[in-house]
Amino acid sequence: MLAPVPELALEIVEGPGAGRQIALNRPVVIGRAPDADLMLDDNEVSRHHARVAPASDGSAVVEDLDSVNGTFVNHNELHGRARLDPSDELLLGVTVIEVRSSSQITQQRTAQRPVPPALAQAANPPAYVDRNVIDSVLRREESAGARELDKYVDVRVRRRAQLAPLAVVMLIALALIIYFATR
Repeated sequence: MLAPVPELALEIVEGPGAGRQIALNRPVVIGRAPDADLMLDDNEVSRHHARVAPASDGSAVVEDLDSVNGTFVNHNELHGRARLDPSDELLLGVTVIEVRSSSQITQQRTAQRPVPPALAQAANPPAYVDRNVIDSVLRREESAGARELDKYVDVRVRRRAQLAPLAVVMLIALALIIYFATR
């Protein structure tokens, strides 16, 4: 006769959504996509980043789903599948997820780690887009089910947009140099 499999849960202990838990009674896909079982609000996480599935021996198995930034188990990068036991940690982007057993949850309801006061800060909305424009477009887009402005909130996109005219000027200058050098 098989021993009963202890219930496991995944809990976000650090990062956006800290304190959220999900029971690990079936395979769980973790990512930013709305159809992910554990949806993370972390821009460093891929849409379908990793999959965690319960194993018959009371542990779990994690695999990376070809994510851009990788998956880390107890600070080691994941290559292939790996075993997860209670108290093991997953790092996806800036989000830390801990595997917890039902006995750990009974002893301590949450393993969420508080942010030290020196590091805590209020949300910083982008200053380069008028807030009224963002609000009006977000209301329109949310009713349509899409978030088109997300690509404009990213600072990297703004930097690329600022460098584009310089790149065009450099390309024209290079073409002129080549043109006059071959004459």
